[in-house]
Amino acid sequence: MSARPPRPASSGRALTPPDPGDVPAGEPALAAAVRAVAAGGRLEATLHAIVEAAVARADAGYGALGVLSPDGRRVDRFVIVGMDDATQSRIGRPPAGAGILGLLVDRPIPLRLDDLGAHPASVGFPEGHPPMASFLGVPVRVRDEVFGNLYLTEKRSGGSFTPADEEAVLALAAVAGLAIENARRAEVAERQRAWVQAATEVSTALLSGSALEEVLQTLVHRAADLSDADGAGLLVPAEDDRSSLTIVAATGPASADLEGVRVPLEGTHVGRVHRSGRAELLDDVRSGPGPGRRAEVARELTSGARSAAVVPLGPAVGTLVCLRAADREPFDAEVLDALAAFAAQAAVALELARSQRRERQLQVQADRERIARDLHDHVVQRIYATALSLDRVARSLGEVDPYAARRVERSVDELDETITQIRSAIFELHDREDPPAALGQRLTEVVARVTEGSGVQRRVELRGDVDGLSRALSHDLLAVVRELVSNVVRHAAATRVRVTVDAGSVPGDDVTAVVADDGRGLPAVPVRSGLANLEERARRRGGTLTVAGDRGGTVVTWRAPRTGGN
Repeated sequence: MSARPPRPASSGRALTPPDPGDVPAGEPALAAAVRAVAAGGRLEATLHAIVEAAVARADAGYGALGVLSPDGRRVDRFVIVGMDDATQSRIGRPPAGAGILGLLVDRPIPLRLDDLGAHPASVGFPEGHPPMASFLGVPVRVRDEVFGNLYLTEKRSGGSFTPADEEAVLALAAVAGLAIENARRAEVAERQRAWVQAATEVSTALLSGSALEEVLQTLVHRAADLSDADGAGLLVPAEDDRSSLTIVAATGPASADLEGVRVPLEGTHVGRVHRSGRAELLDDVRSGPGPGRRAEVARELTSGARSAAVVPLGPAVGTLVCLRAADREPFDAEVLDALAAFAAQAAVALELARSQRRERQLQVQADRERIARDLHDHVVQRIYATALSLDRVARSLGEVDPYAARRVERSVDELDETITQIRSAIFELHDREDPPAALGQRLTEVVARVTEGSGVQRRVELRGDVDGLSRALSHDLLAVVRELVSNVVRHAAATRVRVTVDAGSVPGDDVTAVVADDGRGLPAVPVRSGLANLEERARRRGGTLTVAGDRGGTVVTWRAPRTGGN
C-alpha cells in the first residue's frame, strides 16, 4: 500500500479520490465477501467473513459489525473480529449503541477519527477493553434502508484510516447490506410460510370435525409460538352474559388456572378491541384504558406481562391476546399484521365449522323427523289395526272359548303397550339434544297435542322456574307429562285432566309433575308396566313416583330433585 500523510478526522465521505494503488489490493477482499454472500450460508458466518475482509483490506486491528433491529432503534446483533473470546468475556455485554456507535446509528454517514477517545460523543471503554485510537465507521445500507454499521479500529501500520480505506470498507458494507437484506427477506418469507401453514392446520382440523376444544388450544399455542409470545389466550363471548368474554383456551405460566375466567368488556383493552374490530399493539398492558383501572390482560393471562397484541376474530367468535414479559421488547407491527391475518383465516374456518355442525344437526333432526313420521304413519297404524282386529276376535271367542279369548286379550294389551312405547320414542325423536327452549310452552304444547281430538278437557298449571331446568331434567319432565296424559286419554275414559308442574326456584327444591283426571280410576289389580319407565326415570334422579285414586279418578305424582341424578 502506498504511503499517505495523516488526514484529519472527518464525519463525511472523502472528497479526495482513493489512491489508484489501493484499489487492486481491495479486490481480493471484496471478491471474497461477495462469494460469501453468494454461497448463501448462515448470516452470522457471512457477516463474520465480511468483517474479516474489511479488517484485512484496511489493515485494522479490530473490526465489528452492528446489525440494527428491524425498527432501526437499537443494535440487535454484534459480530466482532480481532478480539479473542477471553477478552470479550472479560468486557461483558457487547456495545448497545451508546457513544460513537450511537452517533453512527443516529447519523448513518461515514466517520473517520484519529483518536476515538477524543471525540465529544465518546463515553470511554469498559474495564478490560483493549486500547483503541484510530477509528473508521461506515453505514451498512441498501438504497435508503440502513441495516447497521461496520466499525474498524487501530490501524496496524499506525496513523489514521485513509479515504481509500473508507471507499473499500463502504463497498464491503454494501455487500453486508445485501446479505442482511436477503437474510431478512428469507426470514420474513419463512415466517409467512409458517403462519400460513399454521392457519391451514387450524382450518383443516376445524373443517374435518376435530374436537373444537382441542383445535382452539392448538390455535392459541400456534399463535404464541409464531409470535414469540410468553403467553396467549382466546376469549369468546359468554353464552349467558353479553357483557363479558370467557377465556376458553390459554397457554403460558398461569394457563392452567385461566380457562373459564370471565373478562368484562366495559373499560378493558380486550373489550375495546372486541367491540371495535381493530387489532391493537399495547406497549404496557398494566395501564388500563380507563382512569384508575388496571388492564385485565396482565392480571388474568400471565403474571409479569407488559406488552400485548390483541386481535379480534369477529364479534361472534372472540378475541385473541398474545403477551410478552416486561423484560422483552414489545410486539411490532409485522407481528400484529401476521396475527391479524392468522386470526382472520381462523375466524372464517370457525364460522364454516359452525355452519357444518349446524347443517349436520339439521340433517340429523330431519332424519329423526322422517323416522318419527314413518313410525306414526305406518308402523303404529298397522299395529293399531291389528289390535282392533284381535279385539274383535277376542269378543267373538268370549263365550265359545274363554281361555283363548283371554290369551288374545293379553296379546291386544301387549300391542297397546307396544304402541305406547313407539309413541314415546316418536316424541323423543322430536326432542332435540339441546335444552328445550321455553320449557313451559313445550309442556303446554305436548298436553294439547296428546289430548287433541280426544274430547278430554285440559288444564295446565306451571309454577316456579320451569325454563331454568337442566337439559336432561327438562327432557325427563316432558316425557313424564306426555306419557301420563297419554295414559289418561287412552285408558281412563276421563272428561278432564289437570297437569300441574312445580319446578321450584333453587337447587335444593324438588320438581314435581302431578297429572289428575276424573276417569274410572285404577283397576282392582293395576298393570304397572305402563308406569315402569316413569318410575325408573324418577328413581334414577333420586325421586319417586306415586299413584293414588279410586273410581272417581286418578292422581299420579312424579317427583325428582331440581339438581342431581343423571
